[in-house]
Amino acid sequence: MKKLLTVLLVLCFALAAFGKVQAATTVPGGPFASAINIQNIGTEAASVTVKYVTPAGATAFTSSHSIAVGDVLSIYVPGVGGLAAGEYSVVVSSSQPVAAISNFSDSNSGASYSGANAGSTVWFIPGVYDNYYSYSSEVYAQNVSGAPQDITLQVFAPGNATAVYTNTKTAVPNEASVNWGLNGLAQLNNNVPYSAKVSAAGDVVVIANTYGTGATAPQLYSFNGFPSGATSFFVPVAMKNYYGWNAAIAIQNVSATAASVSVVFSDPGATTKNYTIQPNSAQSIYVPSVAGLPNGIFSAKITSSQAVAVSVNESNSYNRAATFNGVPTATTTVYAPNVMKAYYKYSSSITCQNVGTVAATMTVTYAGQPGATETSGSIAPSANKVFYLPNNTNLPNSYSGSAQITSAQPIICVINSNMEFPPDNVQSKDMLYSYNGVNK
Repeated sequence: MKKLLTVLLVLCFALAAFGKVQAATTVPGGPFASAINIQNIGTEAASVTVKYVTPAGATAFTSSHSIAVGDVLSIYVPGVGGLAAGEYSVVVSSSQPVAAISNFSDSNSGASYSGANAGSTVWFIPGVYDNYYSYSSEVYAQNVSGAPQDITLQVFAPGNATAVYTNTKTAVPNEASVNWGLNGLAQLNNNVPYSAKVSAAGDVVVIANTYGTGATAPQLYSFNGFPSGATSFFVPVAMKNYYGWNAAIAIQNVSATAASVSVVFSDPGATTKNYTIQPNSAQSIYVPSVAGLPNGIFSAKITSSQAVAVSVNESNSYNRAATFNGVPTATTTVYAPNVMKAYYKYSSSITCQNVGTVAATMTVTYAGQPGATETSGSIAPSANKVFYLPNNTNLPNSYSGSAQITSAQPIICVINSNMEFPPDNVQSKDMLYSYNGVNK
């Protein structure tokens, strides 16, 4: 009998209302709904069980599925019969390796994050806010230790290794989630970019959401926390006035010693950014402010004397916004559990960075569409390649599936999916979803 592998999804907004639940989101708007995409990246058909867990730790519903090799199972949570309106954690168990992402949205905004295949006793979050120029954050933690436990959040100001805010959620049930809303906390100041740390005696999994208020509404960002750091990170997408798109990079020192950090962009004219970052705190870089960097889309490499964690926010003039994480380790195969071409007005782009030492060719194959396979030209080391699905004439409209990207050199990829068709492409609503490709 094969050993089951587990993927953990911290949060699932379901159906049309939250009701009275312990871990209700602090994100304004709603009602929110989720979609879960699970890709089989194994070598045989996968037997998959999806379990929905209430904030009280009770199993609300389970479902069983079979996923062919390379294929993807898409679950629109409001369509799950027998599951009441509410907010849930999700546990996906599979007989084969799988990659999973979760999208959640209301009528004006949406965001994505990835499932985690393991928990950790500590997680780091490079960027959290309490009214940072109208942006605020919330942090979610799912207990995956096997027993009830306390979970603690600490928030750190720039340049300060001592937490300015600490709060503990007690006796959190196994597989259940809790959250912390940071907006309006007396211990935090407006217009300050903070970082955070979540810890527990046993394993947990963590994501963070950031949302705009006022003139920036309804921007919504979601991303995974980091269970550990690294001394080298790659960022495949860093934009400056690229068709209205811009990006910001947050770097958190997750070690106990001050870190000397260098940020090098792929454009040779860009000024290298150097920083000293104190333990637990973070440094933010607004990419359009980088001297010598022309307008365009670039990649970046972050190196540090101590372990750091890196996240990237991206947005445009139509209020589209999303977050993805920098990647410390690259592989020659990357999986994308959900990509689209003209699917209910959504289309995707896959941006991959060659982090090898020599030029490489990248190949993208789409599940169920062998004739749509596309190959890049020669991509230089540190450079990136954008595969924009609407440009692939062999891929049919209304396509929603999964993809696999391969290269002879190690690569990292980020997938963006955006509502792009009139009239929604010019409306100020945040219908952008971004997530990291899954390395294998």
